[in-house]
Amino acid sequence: MEIFMKYQNMDELRKDINLLDNELLSLFDKRFNLIKDAAFLKSNFKELRDNERIEKVIKRMREKSSTVDLSEDLIEDLWRYIIELSIKYETEIFNKK
Repeated sequence: MEIFMKYQNMDELRKDINLLDNELLSLFDKRFNLIKDAAFLKSNFKELRDNERIEKVIKRMREKSSTVDLSEDLIEDLWRYIIELSIKYETEIFNKK
């Protein structure tokens, strides 16, 4: 891991983190709108958790970890958490329809 100090102080760094957080929020909004659509496309409760699909996503993201400076394990943990939140949200939408 190469250490590169771009920032002179924490305020500058936090400003960029905040900008990135705003971008992430927008991306999560788009992702969860797709999850909402998925909830309406699924016809039964069993379809909400597709373990085969989950493992394919995890495998794909672990492979993509080589393109960024993050470990496969960190990527897997992050994506499993996102998937679990997605399933929880999808379940809430599914139960309301």
